[in-house]
Amino acid sequence: MARDPEAFLGLDLGTSSVKALLVDGDGVVLASAGERLTLLSEQPLQAEQDAHAWWRAAAAAVRACVEAAPHARIQAVGLTGQKHALLPLDEDSEPLRPALLWADGRATRECEEVRAVFPAVARRTGALPLPGYLVPKWLRYLRREEALAARTVRLCFAKDWLRLKLTGAFATDRTEASASQAYDFRANSWSDTLLTLWDMRRDLLAPIRRSTSEAGRVHEAGAAATGLPIGTPVVAGAGDNEAAALGCGALGEGRVAVILGTSGTVIGTSRVRAGAGGLSWNRHVLPTGYAGTGTVLSAGRALRWVRRTCFPRDFTSAQVIEAAGAADPGPAPLVFIPSLVGERSPVPDPQATGAFVGLRPQHGRGHMARAVLDGVALQIADILTLMRGAGVAVEALRITSGGAASPLWRHTIASAAGVAVRRVAQREGPALGAAMLAAASGGAHGQLADLVERWVVPGAVEEPNAQEAKRLAGLGARLRAVRNALRGIETRGG
Repeated sequence: MARDPEAFLGLDLGTSSVKALLVDGDGVVLASAGERLTLLSEQPLQAEQDAHAWWRAAAAAVRACVEAAPHARIQAVGLTGQKHALLPLDEDSEPLRPALLWADGRATRECEEVRAVFPAVARRTGALPLPGYLVPKWLRYLRREEALAARTVRLCFAKDWLRLKLTGAFATDRTEASASQAYDFRANSWSDTLLTLWDMRRDLLAPIRRSTSEAGRVHEAGAAATGLPIGTPVVAGAGDNEAAALGCGALGEGRVAVILGTSGTVIGTSRVRAGAGGLSWNRHVLPTGYAGTGTVLSAGRALRWVRRTCFPRDFTSAQVIEAAGAADPGPAPLVFIPSLVGERSPVPDPQATGAFVGLRPQHGRGHMARAVLDGVALQIADILTLMRGAGVAVEALRITSGGAASPLWRHTIASAAGVAVRRVAQREGPALGAAMLAAASGGAHGQLADLVERWVVPGAVEEPNAQEAKRLAGLGARLRAVRNALRGIETRGG
C-alpha cells in the first residue's frame, strides 16, 4: 500500500489576505486556501490591521488545507508575511493596539530625527530611514502613545505573531531582523549601539534564527485552532519578499524576482551589501549573501484604486486590465505617478503623492488604467537600473503574486525593463517559498537550491517588444521629469 504523502505547509500573512499552501515532497500542491484581510486607513497615510483578525484568518486557512488533504503527514510549517510591522504586546502577549504596517507613512518627523541622531544610519543598517520601517514607527509610538508604550513588553513582527499563537514561542528570522534598522550585520544579532540610540530594550525583540531553523512546535491551543498535529515543527521563515523570490525560482545571481502584489517589489541576490538609496539591503534566506530590494509601494493597490474610482462597481481587476489593453496609449501620452502612499523606490520620498499628468479630453477610464500599468512598470524598470548600478546581475526576471496573472502587465514590464519576464505556474509565490523553508529544515528533501529547481514550474515568457519599448522609453523620460518636479511640493502636514 502507498504511504500517505509527507507534506509541508507554507503560511503567508499578506496585506490583503492570508494564504495557506500544502505541498508534498515534490512541491505538488495538495491543498490551498485563503482568507481576506481588512486594512484600517481612516487617516491620511494610516495603514493598520487587527492582529486578532490575522490569527483568525490564518487558522481558518490552515484548517481548510488540513481538512482538504486529510491523509497528508505534515512534517513542518514555514511562515512568511509582510515585513516591518510593529505589533506591541503586553505581559500576556496580547496586542495593545492594531499593528502598524509597512505602508503606514505617518512617521516622517521621526525619520528626520533618525538621520539627525545618526547620519551614517543608511550605511550601518542597509537602508535609509523611511516611515514604514520599524524604528521610525517605534519612535512615533513612544511619543504619541506613551501610556501604551510603557506597557509594551514585546514588539512582534507580523508572521512572528502567527508563530506565537501556533507554538507559544517568541522568535524571528534574519531577513526580518536585518530590515529593522536595529541589527548588527557583522554579529548577525541585534545591535546594542542601535538599540540604545532608539531607546529600545533588547528584551523587547525576539531571538533571531536562520530561516530554515526550527523556532517552535505547535502546542495544544495552536493545534485546536488549526487542525495541525501537536508537536509539528514551525521554522523561523522569512519576510514575504525573500520567500516570494524562492517561490518563483529567483535564487542566486542573475535571476531577479518581481513580486507584483499590493506593492511592487524587486529583489535580487548579491554577495556584497551595496550603498543604500532607492534600494534597501538585508540578509537573504541563504546562509551567506544579501537581498537587494526596491519597492513601489502602490502597485496592485494602485490598480484597485483606479478600479474603485473610475469603473463600475461590478468590474473585476481582469476587466480593468482588459479596458487598459483596449485603450490606445499613443496619441496623447498619459503619465501616472503611483505614489499613493508615498514612495520607497526608485526615489525614497515619504511625502510623494500620486498624480496623473497629461490628461486630455480624449482620455477615458481605459487610458487611466493603462497609465497605472505603465507607471508601475516604469518604476520597476528604474529600480532594475539602480540594481545594475549596485552590482546586481539582472539577466532574467521571475514574476509572481496577483499582478503576474496579467499578460499585458508582464509584457509592459518586460518592454520597460528590456529583460524577458517569466511567470511561474504557481501563483502563491510567498507561501510556496515558506513551504520550501519548511522542507529544507530537516535536510531530507534537499537544500533550498535543489528545491527551487524541483518545485518551481516555469511558465509563460514575455519578451521585450521593440515598438513598445520605444513608447515606454519616451514615457519614462516624462515620468522621471514629473517625479522630480513634484518632489517637495507636499509640505509637512499638507
